[in-house]
Amino acid sequence: MAQADSNNSITAPVDTTRRRFLAVAAVGSIVGAGSLAAATQAPSLAVPAALQDPVLGLIEAHRKASVVHLASLREQERLEKADIWHCDAAEQACHEEFRIFDVLLAAAATTLPGILAKQAYLQDIAEREPWMFDGRKGSALRLIEGFAASIANVWAVQS
Repeated sequence: MAQADSNNSITAPVDTTRRRFLAVAAVGSIVGAGSLAAATQAPSLAVPAALQDPVLGLIEAHRKASVVHLASLREQERLEKADIWHCDAAEQACHEEFRIFDVLLAAAATTLPGILAKQAYLQDIAEREPWMFDGRKGSALRLIEGFAASIANVWAVQS
């Protein structure tokens, strides 16, 4: 609640938790998604195991699963053109891609670069293929819980 000081001006009490959250959010919005997307695709450098973020591995796993799914869709299309209709390879690859996607949505990053990489990667997917978020039950909740846990992880390290 706002309080009047000796100069009759109104000041609000300082909320350090809100400020810290806003600072973390501001850093995420300042860094451009394009540069982060490029950074997550750059060749990996030797990073000490303690500084590696599991979210980066999930991003890479999802990229690979997406490639496999796309290849299986192309193969299924080829088989259907050859009048072969009983192939479920694309369906299996689809399920695997979305299994990894769901894990990525819920995953908690352990570093600020992990949070930023996850944000950039998911934002890129949302811009190219919004149906991956819109048509999947529970996606929003998994995403919110994942980012909340990520912020808590980074906050705990900085405190």
